[in-house]
Amino acid sequence: MNATSAKNSFPKTFNLPYQLGIFLAANAVSDSCAVMDGLNCVMSKIDYLAGNHDINSTLLSAIGRHRIICTMSGPLPQKDNPEKTLSALLASIAGSGHFSVVMVTGLPFLKLAGLDYEGLAASVRGGAPVVDVPPASLEGDWLNGYDLALDALARALPERKIKKKRRSVALAGYFLDRNEADHAANIKELRHLLRLCGLELACVFPSGGAFGELSRALEAEVVVSLPYGRRAAARIAAKSGAALVETGLPMGLRGTSDWLKTVCKAADIKKLPPAVIKLEKQAAAAIAPLLEALAHRNIIYAGDPYLFGAFAGYAAELGMRLPVAIIDSFAKPLGTDSIPPDLLFCPDTAAAATLIRNMSGYSKPDLVVGNSFALTEGFSKGLPLTELGFPSYSHHCLSEEPFFGFAGARTLAGRLFNSLRAADSSGEASGV
Repeated sequence: MNATSAKNSFPKTFNLPYQLGIFLAANAVSDSCAVMDGLNCVMSKIDYLAGNHDINSTLLSAIGRHRIICTMSGPLPQKDNPEKTLSALLASIAGSGHFSVVMVTGLPFLKLAGLDYEGLAASVRGGAPVVDVPPASLEGDWLNGYDLALDALARALPERKIKKKRRSVALAGYFLDRNEADHAANIKELRHLLRLCGLELACVFPSGGAFGELSRALEAEVVVSLPYGRRAAARIAAKSGAALVETGLPMGLRGTSDWLKTVCKAADIKKLPPAVIKLEKQAAAAIAPLLEALAHRNIIYAGDPYLFGAFAGYAAELGMRLPVAIIDSFAKPLGTDSIPPDLLFCPDTAAAATLIRNMSGYSKPDLVVGNSFALTEGFSKGLPLTELGFPSYSHHCLSEEPFFGFAGARTLAGRLFNSLRAADSSGEASGV
């Protein structure tokens, strides 16, 4: 059969594009700019974020000062000296005074044409620092794009000696996917818990603020490597000489206390203080009345692998079951031993929807926890949906709504309970 025949349709996979990860990183640093060398087909991916997932996104500007800039370079015909043209553009953006850091990357056909983005970035002198993000969209997914973009931002940090603050930590590789109150509440909760342990949170890399704030990561005695940005965390620790410790995500009661113990151990703190244990007990007491309604319910998870690793532990803590996890990336470490019977990395969406539809008996699902595509791709048809992760188009946070830490454990348990209770009451699917 002709490979280009209309009858020879390609399957739709549950995955997100590499460039979107770079956009997410730019969105998380308020005065950054990302230059995309290529045609403007990449620009539609901004719609995943601006005005949809993140109501506070500043990637697009009403006065045309966009923070994602496309060169409109095509494969043919090539300009006489495309490197010179791009170098001039980068120098103009870096010297405009509008941005504190500039990232540059390209589409695959320009990588194949031999564009040297690393050299072009290094050649720009004056103004904001310019760094390259490898044009790896042929082999990478959105999480690779985010990871490599954060690493580029870490490369752009100033090369100077900074005095370390005693008993301070930096969280490097935080997934700041939107500038809403859920993430603000996460950071507030983790800062509070670390302070109770005698630790100062010097920096969250990134946290939605300006690029200059990221230099505070170099002041930390301990760099906590979160799974979305392992490269950046390692680079920051190497630059500053800080201790480096890799962790998962602090979700749930045990997940949070274990995370705190790991961070404290790296900071030479032997045990958690009574104030932290008291908060854990208070959160457990708040969740206890919900356990009867949550226990033995089956959850379908649909979203990113790192969030799944943390959520799987919390679901087990609540007595819930996870028979299926549908992961929207290439295969990656999950950071958990709680592997469901059906674990699908970037599957054919139609096949995944059919798998869920055919589940019955002991494994029949009661609830879907996942991103907005769980709904649009048919994973949650006829089931209640608790939106969690990126993207989340129907659930926005205008007030504090953490999902990390002990406060997050309470909030998330309440959301799961409300989704199930609404569906039980109405007999219809309901997203909360």
